[in-house]
Amino acid sequence: MNRIKLQCLSLAGLAAFSQASSAHTGLLPTEGFSDGFQHPFLGLDHFLVMLGLGLWASSQPRLLAKQTIGLFLSGMAAGALLGLAGFSFAHVETAILVSLLSVGIALGFGTGKLPKTLILLSIAVFAAMHGLAHGSEMPTAASAYSYIAGIISGTAVLHFSGLMLGLLARRANAAGLLRVYGTLTGLTGAWLLFA
Repeated sequence: MNRIKLQCLSLAGLAAFSQASSAHTGLLPTEGFSDGFQHPFLGLDHFLVMLGLGLWASSQPRLLAKQTIGLFLSGMAAGALLGLAGFSFAHVETAILVSLLSVGIALGFGTGKLPKTLILLSIAVFAAMHGLAHGSEMPTAASAYSYIAGIISGTAVLHFSGLMLGLLARRANAAGLLRVYGTLTGLTGAWLLFA
């Protein structure tokens, strides 16, 4: 029981260090790899989705888990490059908040019998929206590509942290914590979306 309390406190502590509800305000620095790497940890929306996707992947067959993480990272990179090139989408923030809801629902209630193609397509779209938001907030400068590399690296760390935490929770018979995390993530997404 003490281990479960420690895990809950760890997740709550990590979330508490996220600076803002939405990291796409143009207030965070966007120069170079270091700023990019920190970005996923400083925005609550990004943090919750990236960690949550890793947690969800931990409950999937190994191939789907690899495809999920690989697809998200490559889709986010593509979206960031599109944003850097000037492409925009008026509802990108709404799509990001819907990704919070989706990850929350997937963790809290499962994906049931959804077709794998639909799951992967949703992941690709949400990844592109996250990347697009980051790419469009960057000034066109020599450090833009290293900033994108930093964001992708930070995101990968969160994905793999979620994957490892999920596997540990299952081994400790504490998979219910994943549903709690999912519920809180979904509620955060709903609150930000409708507030």
